[in-house]
Amino acid sequence: MQKVTNKLEEFFWLFLFINPFLDIGNGLFIMVMEGLYDRTWEQINLAFTPSLLIRMTVLVLFGLYLLLSWDKRALLTIVPIGVVWALSVAGQIFWPMDQFSPFTDLQYIARFGYNLVVLFVYWRVFQHKKLSRERLLYQINRVITFTLAVLSTSILVAYASDMGYTTYADRFGLRGTRGFFYSGNDITAVLMVLLPVCICTFLLLDRKKCGIVRYIYQVYTPAATIATLCLIGTKTAFAAVGVAAVGLLGYSLYLLIHKKQKTPLIRLAIVALACLILLGILALFSGNLFADISSSLNNTGNIARREGVTTALLSGRQNKLGSAFQDFREGGVYKWLFGITRGSQKAIIEMDVFEVLFYYGLVGTVFMLWPYLKLGFGFVLKFIKQRTMVAFAVFCSLGLCAFYLFMAGHILFSVTSGFYFSFMLLYGKLLYSDNFKKEEI
Repeated sequence: MQKVTNKLEEFFWLFLFINPFLDIGNGLFIMVMEGLYDRTWEQINLAFTPSLLIRMTVLVLFGLYLLLSWDKRALLTIVPIGVVWALSVAGQIFWPMDQFSPFTDLQYIARFGYNLVVLFVYWRVFQHKKLSRERLLYQINRVITFTLAVLSTSILVAYASDMGYTTYADRFGLRGTRGFFYSGNDITAVLMVLLPVCICTFLLLDRKKCGIVRYIYQVYTPAATIATLCLIGTKTAFAAVGVAAVGLLGYSLYLLIHKKQKTPLIRLAIVALACLILLGILALFSGNLFADISSSLNNTGNIARREGVTTALLSGRQNKLGSAFQDFREGGVYKWLFGITRGSQKAIIEMDVFEVLFYYGLVGTVFMLWPYLKLGFGFVLKFIKQRTMVAFAVFCSLGLCAFYLFMAGHILFSVTSGFYFSFMLLYGKLLYSDNFKKEEI
């Protein structure tokens, strides 16, 4: 049995390097299918995509691993959520609504379970690595940098090749680019949560211990990620760049003034210069690059003037929110406690916290969110007492995600961005763990 768990742990670590390729391949698959059938993906209406099938298979392996390890904490967290979901579905049997899709509902809770189980599985993987905390953090930083390099490069290449999806195709026209990623919000969330730590890794890089190739790689990755977020052109993408850049600039200035450390500030300038060079190279392929970025940046203000601030900030999600709230309010006490289910709704709200509340009720909200709240607030309390530049970068990442959970969603129920949100919560716990080999989630 121990050999099986060891092999699974080896695979789970390898999966960290496989993961960024899944959504690129998934987007290419969707593009090919749309071309073959001459229809949109929604019209094709295929139940599964290759990446979802792979990740659900990995979810089964996660579950097998936890059972073989007999992780009581994980099981005591997951089982009540399963019970709440079953009670939520039971509500549709006894008090049915106009529609209900069991498959949609099962798929949605499976996505949430996948991201939640990541917390318990990867913490065990970290504990069983024969590495010190410092060496483990170094290895995780390599995973983060590799992930961003793959994801960002794929979008930059797609843009230079005039391929891939636009971020928006709405009443205001076509704008932004998301490469081969079918969900622009998903890829934005991944880049957003990993970017601050990636920048910080370069700012604190020991030049004496790395060669010129690695140095260039460490400069290129954050620069490419910032350029990619600008090309994606959503409100969240620009907010991610702003928070990461301004936050780490402020911390670098603090180190310069109070500790006479000038290297972080110089390296931050190097990242900014590298980003401009990358954008300049891309402009050779598209003369409208800077105009496109400017248009995306100004578009929120234009929508606010035409359709109101609420529509500009929430992109119409307030209408889906209002519809789900009405169903929830009229559902009665049982559905206030256990929710109206995802399967009863035609459209996703796309605001994670409200989805948990309305789809799974007040009881579901408590059981489903407390592991995230425990890790999140635990990190913040320790950060207040002991601040470092790396911890500040994680604070920026988690702060952006917390805001995203309320405003735009695509984290807790996304097997793409939700994976990295859980991963970053573990990173934050690891930073402040005196003896992570013995500490539990």
